[in-house]
Amino acid sequence: MSDQRVYLDDIYASKECQGSVFRAVVMMAHEARFLNNQANQGYIQLNKKPTTIAMYKFKEGRLSMIEKADNDVTAEAVNTPVEEAPANIEQAAASADAAFGV
Repeated sequence: MSDQRVYLDDIYASKECQGSVFRAVVMMAHEARFLNNQANQGYIQLNKKPTTIAMYKFKEGRLSMIEKADNDVTAEAVNTPVEEAPANIEQAAASADAAFGV
């Protein structure tokens, strides 16, 4: 039964989670959710619980976490207003012609 546990030493030794227990839990939770979704959709057949598989993967160093980069989509970018659509058909046709160089 002890092989199913992730000890603090495992977390502190992991380069991926940088010694953070919170990061380790998040990494394993994301993996468990992914495995569960794949099993529910019929892509994979699980022989153990998703959380157990995620813990094994963590202990083997097969999990990683991708940090959000500066160029990733943010709430500010999502909420930026888009240009207004042309009010009439002639404006729409002229805009389309200009866009396609007609």
